[in-house]
Amino acid sequence: MVTNGDKRTISVNIATNLSAKSGYFVSLVDNGQYPTAALLEAATSVPFILVDGADGSSTATSGTIAISGVTTLKIGGSVTAGDKLTATTGGAGITTVTDKNNYGAIALESGASGDEIRVLVVQGMISAT
Repeated sequence: MVTNGDKRTISVNIATNLSAKSGYFVSLVDNGQYPTAALLEAATSVPFILVDGADGSSTATSGTIAISGVTTLKIGGSVTAGDKLTATTGGAGITTVTDKNNYGAIALESGASGDEIRVLVVQGMISAT
């Protein structure tokens, strides 16, 4: 049986308030010194899932992102097990089938908007060919 704890994570810098965004998609941006997690709201960057968010708005701090394995993701629409997921507004996961969209997870269970579902963390890009 696959559980929510079967994942690999790394620590990242957080320079904004992501304290309420655990379980959402983020991207890593270059802040000049260290890769920094930022809320992801489109399928144009490589998505990661924030596991432990923090408030870095006044003092930069660290958080944790999942880089592989199984974790949970908040979804922003109807999802079917097996769907490839990318980010929508606010960092929630949605199904993507659009050519050249990046995805960051595959749904392990179905759900509706607002649910938190188990996903397999895997990065890729949709290819129509």
